[in-house]
Amino acid sequence: MTSALSHDVLVLNRNWTALRVITAAEALADLFVGRVEAVDQDFQAYDFASWYELSEFAHEFEPTGRSFIKTVTSAVLVPSVVRLLRFDRVHRQSVRLSRKNVYLRDNYTCQYTGRKMPACRLNLDHVIPSSRGGKTTWENLVCCCVAVNEVKGNKTPREAGLKLIRQPKRPDPTALLFRSTRFRHDSWKHFVDAAYWNTELHD
Repeated sequence: MTSALSHDVLVLNRNWTALRVITAAEALADLFVGRVEAVDQDFQAYDFASWYELSEFAHEFEPTGRSFIKTVTSAVLVPSVVRLLRFDRVHRQSVRLSRKNVYLRDNYTCQYTGRKMPACRLNLDHVIPSSRGGKTTWENLVCCCVAVNEVKGNKTPREAGLKLIRQPKRPDPTALLFRSTRFRHDSWKHFVDAAYWNTELHD
């Protein structure tokens, strides 16, 4: 029961945009008090009563591959997506500039070669070297493989014969959150991909 209650659940705003990730325990509590509605893989929405009925059917006829919170007398299906019934006006949060977050923003991909690598083979590169006035900012830091970083050294990309595959920008907090979430349900794909493409380049 504990593991099912800790499952990740995607929260959508009232306008169906991806907002944040919470636990199944939080999602079911919000569903019970009418703060959210559960959304199935066909984008059908359910209040607690109708979701409870669906859970009984699923537990009896489609139990395989489903996660349930079981009680003595019943089993409630764990939703993978819920939608707020009242609009949440999101205040943009700042993202801490750290090695991990730069790697996440760049998807562990060298920004000069386009090759994705494990963290142990990557480094941070100042596009404009710090010794030449380059600042430690989102717009001047990129994920770079160790070998290329050694070749680039104290040079600009042009001087080193390198070209960035994309210009570095400050990441959107929501997009970074989804990228850092380890487990993603298939039913998240539409909403998470939309959040990523619509917000990644937004300052």
